[in-house]
Amino acid sequence: MNNENYPYPTEDLGTVIEVEGEKIRVEVVRSANCKTCSMQSFCFGLNKPAVFEVESELELKPGDKVELEIAPASRIISSLLIFGLPILCLFLGYFIGNIWLEELPSICIALAATAFSYIILKIIDRKFGKKIQVRIGRKL
Repeated sequence: MNNENYPYPTEDLGTVIEVEGEKIRVEVVRSANCKTCSMQSFCFGLNKPAVFEVESELELKPGDKVELEIAPASRIISSLLIFGLPILCLFLGYFIGNIWLEELPSICIALAATAFSYIILKIIDRKFGKKIQVRIGRKL
């Protein structure tokens, strides 16, 4: 795929903040798209930088700009969880509530299930967030 014709970046940019042998800590540079996304606090946390610890054989020093490559499977799974789980919980909460209750209580159950999905996502993020496959593509 030719990057010139593709409107979205295929890699993320980062800044090296710490180097310990082959272990590199990289802070992701937020793109202009991040500022307009309503889910930015979910991806990075509100006003907190996203920092990844990766291994690389490149000779890097703090302050170097690098291109990060995030495995497509990690991107897809993250997107499905972030956007799909709340919608699934919303519908399941409504339909399960609607079996025994009237419409208004079912709507309340659906909203509560949606809120609960965000708690589940936070737990998943804490447990698996650091396992996202990220590697340094190249030094800029």
